[in-house]
Amino acid sequence: MSKLLAFLLVLILLVGGLGLYVRRELQVFGTPAEGLIIEIPRGLGARDIVGLLKEKNVIRNSNVAFAYILFSGTRNKLQAGEYSFDRPQTIPEVVHKIANGLVYLHKFAVPEGLTVGATAQKWQEQGFGFAEDFKKAANNAVDLVRQFDGNAVSVEGYLFPETYSFPAHTMPRHAIETMIARFQQMVAKLGQVVSEDKWPLNLHDTVILASLIETEAAQPDERSIVASVYLNRLTRHVLLQCDPTVIYALAQADQYTGRLTLADLKFKSPYNTYVNSGLPPSAIANPGYPSLLAAIQPADTNYLYFVRTIEARHTFSETLAAHNRAVAAYRKLKKAS
Repeated sequence: MSKLLAFLLVLILLVGGLGLYVRRELQVFGTPAEGLIIEIPRGLGARDIVGLLKEKNVIRNSNVAFAYILFSGTRNKLQAGEYSFDRPQTIPEVVHKIANGLVYLHKFAVPEGLTVGATAQKWQEQGFGFAEDFKKAANNAVDLVRQFDGNAVSVEGYLFPETYSFPAHTMPRHAIETMIARFQQMVAKLGQVVSEDKWPLNLHDTVILASLIETEAAQPDERSIVASVYLNRLTRHVLLQCDPTVIYALAQADQYTGRLTLADLKFKSPYNTYVNSGLPPSAIANPGYPSLLAAIQPADTNYLYFVRTIEARHTFSETLAAHNRAVAAYRKLKKAS
């Protein structure tokens, strides 16, 4: 009997010791993996994933890690992707992160006023993929916009400018879907400010007008005034004569040289508002929320003209004579400087 008790005591000590060892190995503190981002390739099995984590010093004991994966039932749940280990983590924390696909997200910063082409270039510059692939995906995504704007001819104007978070290897189509969904959220927000049936223009034309405002108004307090100028011109059937529309037309034809000439103002394009009445057929850039808001809440003015002056501001005028005086004053000021 004493021998059996001795055997049981030894067994208990062994099991207890093993338990203490496992608990100690699970709670890995001070791992040298701080600040590390590793990528787990697709198709990698659990044992190979554990080996990679051990190689990168994310975990200390691969045997205990693999045993925990088996015990927790996560062997077939481990997901590929990039993972960040910015602090020491226990094996359960590491496994939980990978099993739940809590991948590292990269920032995709899109400023206001970019065209689809310029947004595609940002996509490439920020390391997500090729600009051409983004543009191709954008050209094939008009169906997404037509679900709520049947008059849309492109996604131009509907890729809402914001800073997004995407995992590595995100497909351009997914990013475009996310940006358009964000645009729809902003439209809903606008509708809470002013009921859509009380907007000066329908959604399609509101986006176009907002893109003109975005490319013209460099100062936030002038957005609603610029909006009023264009709406006043539309109401009176006066040509909008918006320089950015000519620039957009030339750029689309790969003919923009960096400055406008008098000859450029006669360039044949449906986007040239110096020769075509009304709004262009689509937006010429992707406007932000303030420009969209200005398009539905324009200032109450009688202005029909404006000219850029110093410090990226404008002088607004109600008559052509007053406008000509403002232009002359600006030219004189510019010449003096």
